[in-house]
This record gives sequence, C-alpha cells and structure tokens, in this order.
Amino acid sequence: GSYGAQMNEREFAKLVSKTDGFSGADLASLCQEAAMGPVRELGARIATASADEIRAINLGDFETALKAVRPSVDPSSLSKYEEWNNTFGSS
Repeated sequence: GSYGAQMNEREFAKLVSKTDGFSGADLASLCQEAAMGPVRELGARIATASADEIRAINLGDFETALKAVRPSVDPSSLSKYEEWNNTFGSS
C-alpha cells in the first residue's frame, strides 16, 4: 500500500474548513484517529497483515474521525485567548 494520505488539494481544503478552531493537540488527535481507519478495516487480519496491505488515509477517514474528535477549546474561550494575546502577547 501507499503511506500517508491519498487526498487532493480540494479534499485537504475541505478538511481544513472542518477543523477551524482545532488546537494543535486536537489536530494530532484527529490524525491519529483517522490513521486508525485503514487499520480497523483489516479487523482480525491485522495480526498477519504486512504494512503494504494497509491502505492510505483518505478524506472519509478524517470525516469519520471528526465524529469522535472535537475542538477542545470552545469559540468564546478562544476569542478571550486571542484578546489576551493581542493585549499582552508578543508580536
């Protein structure tokens, strides 16, 4: 199989729009969950499968992962952090 993600630019743009407000840690969790999609598809065969038998991640894997992984910071808190950073943070 191929490694990484099999996604085109339009699919990446769609994913980006769906992850607005996600922190770096949220995105890492999302990627980990999406990466499990191809592994879960193998089911019991995972014990004997080679790395070549695991397909690349696709947009569907991310869309499924988005059902389980949500932003950890709510928008109202995020705006407070941004306001604090604009006042006290470095530029």
